[in-house]
Amino acid sequence: MKRRPQAAIGIILGLSLTLFLVFSGCAGKDIKAGAATPVLTVSGSGVPGKVMDVSGTGFVPDEVIELVLNMEDVPIIVGKKGKVIKAGPDGAFKAKTNYPHKYVAIEGLWDLEATGDKGSFAVCKVKLQKP
Repeated sequence: MKRRPQAAIGIILGLSLTLFLVFSGCAGKDIKAGAATPVLTVSGSGVPGKVMDVSGTGFVPDEVIELVLNMEDVPIIVGKKGKVIKAGPDGAFKAKTNYPHKYVAIEGLWDLEATGDKGSFAVCKVKLQKP
């Protein structure tokens, strides 16, 4: 059987793009031409109930941001009730919150979404350990 190099190249490019999309995780959307693309970063142990550090850059200056963790299509607002996260004049923010409590947490890799009230949006993968 004769192999077709074009098909092999297409498969390799498709797999490369898929891997890039899966592992690049912390990207956002440009809300206007020339604006920085919002980026969301998360650090912590992934242990339910423990501290999770969240930071973002490239958001609209002074934008109010809501953080939502989507576990199995169930949105969970991250942080204390009524906690306001606001980007600074440079479009950056830092926040400390907790991973979901062990009674709510589901082990796996989930999307943390940062949505700004002026149109910025970024998403980052967050790994939760077994409760």
